[in-house]
Amino acid sequence: MSSTWLLKVFTFICIANGALGYNILFMGPFPAPSHWMWLEHFQRDLLDRGHRITSVNNHPTKQPHPNLTEIIIDPMFDIPKYLPVEEIFTLQYPTDYENLEMWWDIGIWTSEHALNDPKIKALIASKDRHFDLVILEQFFHESFLMFGHKFKCPVVTLGTMGYADYMDHSMGMVTPWSLIPHLLLPYTDQMTFRQRFYNTYLSIYDAVMRRWSYMPKMQEMAERHFAQHLEGPLPHVRNLEKNISLMLINSHRVVDMPRPSMPGLINVGGAHIKPVKPLPKDLQHFIDNSSNGVIYFSLGSYVKSTYLAPDRIALLLQVFGKLQQNVLWKYENDSLTNLPPNVMIHKWLPQNDVLAHPNVKLFITHGGIFGSQEGLYWAKPMLCLPLYGDQYRNTIKSVRAGYARTLNLVTMTAEEFLENIQILVSDPRYKLKALEMSQLFRDNPMHPLEEASYWIEFVAKYKGAPFLKSYGAFMPLYQYLLLDVFGSVLVVLILAIIIPLGVLRKLKSLLMKSPKDQVVINGSLKEKKI
Repeated sequence: MSSTWLLKVFTFICIANGALGYNILFMGPFPAPSHWMWLEHFQRDLLDRGHRITSVNNHPTKQPHPNLTEIIIDPMFDIPKYLPVEEIFTLQYPTDYENLEMWWDIGIWTSEHALNDPKIKALIASKDRHFDLVILEQFFHESFLMFGHKFKCPVVTLGTMGYADYMDHSMGMVTPWSLIPHLLLPYTDQMTFRQRFYNTYLSIYDAVMRRWSYMPKMQEMAERHFAQHLEGPLPHVRNLEKNISLMLINSHRVVDMPRPSMPGLINVGGAHIKPVKPLPKDLQHFIDNSSNGVIYFSLGSYVKSTYLAPDRIALLLQVFGKLQQNVLWKYENDSLTNLPPNVMIHKWLPQNDVLAHPNVKLFITHGGIFGSQEGLYWAKPMLCLPLYGDQYRNTIKSVRAGYARTLNLVTMTAEEFLENIQILVSDPRYKLKALEMSQLFRDNPMHPLEEASYWIEFVAKYKGAPFLKSYGAFMPLYQYLLLDVFGSVLVVLILAIIIPLGVLRKLKSLLMKSPKDQVVINGSLKEKKI
């Protein structure tokens, strides 16, 4: 058999393998609709590229695909049962520690719930399944990293909430807290001493509690669900996290501060923003025929406007009725009566397509990361009403960039609300800044979704692409920080000082002995004893 023929066969096999695509386990166990709406863009693009996907999530697809097999978590985890949505309006500006503990608790609850689903239990127990790649939402579901160990394949994560310190640590880098604020803090990279002190304290608290409290709970959960189905001792989820091949992060250089990074950390902020689709006829007519423009108001997919207290709804309607602009409000039922003539409500709205309309003059938002990116992409001034979690930081970044203002939804007065709307609509500086930042946000070498799919395929093609991973991920902290080197140098320096000093003291003591302290006894020179 000639070498030329073998080469042709090998080339054909490689081409055929690429044409058939990879077999991917795609996992989004967190039940929030906004998270899955973001993740589904990546899943859909991979399907369009010819890959076969088994998808674990909470939301059945509305667009079936021959290469898509779904494992739907049913029933969906009921977050409001553990964290009542109504209480969010009374939890204004919780402490950073409460925020951290809230995310850890939600991660543990939702992970446990998903792993108890019989269909996922069957996947864990399966003996004949094979996957080339596991893709997992990186949102406090570390026990799910054990699927990568079970199927002996690389793991790629999709970080919905943004760039967190532990992502650096997993890729082999220590976050420089002197200039990179914690994900929950509204600081810039130019921190005062007090801010750097608190940022360091909170970051250490996060790292220590995550290492010694949160991650052991995830390990215990993983062992309960996986140990009986896998041979040998299970690796710790901390080590599995260090072995993640690639992290795709919902972050962007325009809205986040410059920071050192690693090859396996890729920013894909804005990946979910797609070309505009036609609006429903009633919306198109409403927006087109608003001679003074439209103000769009939405609190997102988790916190519904229907949860607002009656006095807040009355305040909103009072202010909206005074505006020259029309108002399009995502309000989740038809209970509102006596609406001002300039207000239209809808249970659901195609947000990206609404914001893309040039007649939309202002976006009133809760400051969620997905909506904030959409508003920025379409160059809309924003009035942010943050409620919890990362919404505060997203809001502060928008305000500091110069295209947004912020209010406290629970305590604001009608006068404050009206004044801020009028300023944002009438002051051209906000629109000009939004246009400037939008241009920067759009200026990418390729669309973030295309870049994400490229790197996912790259990792699958090169079996995890281990050459992207820094060995720093596996080094003890004292070695990474060169504490052993500096310590040995310090010991040598100390010895280099102490030993000569000791010798000099001894010589000095010998030389300083006086002749008068010596006498001649039997012809020999002896010291005089006192």
